[in-house]
Amino acid sequence: MINFFRKRRKQLANENKAAKYTRYAIGEIILVVIGILIALSINNWNNNRIKENNAVSLSNRLLIEINKNKKELDVQIIRISELQTEAKSLLMLFGPKYEQINARLLDSLIYGVISTPLYNSNSSTLDEALNTGQVSIFQSNYLRALLYDIPKKVHNINNYEDEMTRDIEYNLMPYLYNKISFRQMDEEFSEKFEVNERSNLSHFDNRIILSDRKFENMVDNKYFLLETLLISYSELNDVYIKTIQFFEAKNKR
Repeated sequence: MINFFRKRRKQLANENKAAKYTRYAIGEIILVVIGILIALSINNWNNNRIKENNAVSLSNRLLIEINKNKKELDVQIIRISELQTEAKSLLMLFGPKYEQINARLLDSLIYGVISTPLYNSNSSTLDEALNTGQVSIFQSNYLRALLYDIPKKVHNINNYEDEMTRDIEYNLMPYLYNKISFRQMDEEFSEKFEVNERSNLSHFDNRIILSDRKFENMVDNKYFLLETLLISYSELNDVYIKTIQFFEAKNKR
């Protein structure tokens, strides 16, 4: 096409037909401009198609990942509620008449007090999307805000879990080591406990700890740490629900 116009311009120039040459030159320019516009349109369409495909792919991967994390979080929420119930039940046992308390019940509640919930989430897809800026392919500011909020919520949860673990490791456990018999508790509850593993020491009444105010304060502190952690779990769960609802609603369109 270009060679044709060049030959035609040369022919017209040689024939000294300026008017016709000008018209052909303008026509050539118009064709070139049209060709450029068509090429740009095709390129923009192709880029938009690729961007949309990437957005759909990322949405599907995030939806799978967040659904799995939410299921794990649901398990931990139930676990925290159970630990709170156990801590509250233990608090109700404190008093001078501890000898009336069922010893086995006390041992089981102590096991609950020294337990720490731990939320394990797999956020490899979300982390990659945030670190590489892939979240920018989502046009919704609402969705992007939700995705950026998830790591913050998880970070808060990890901090509270670490605080609870430190409290148990450095305060509660050292205290209990000197106050109760863990070996008797293991004998009562451990499925792998052998008869020949029983202590040769005299039987110790773990219930006496129910008259100790320091232990009561530790249990009370554990209860409120669980309450704080439960609030953080609920906040993260709310973000998960909103994000899942957004993705699912978009998939239905």
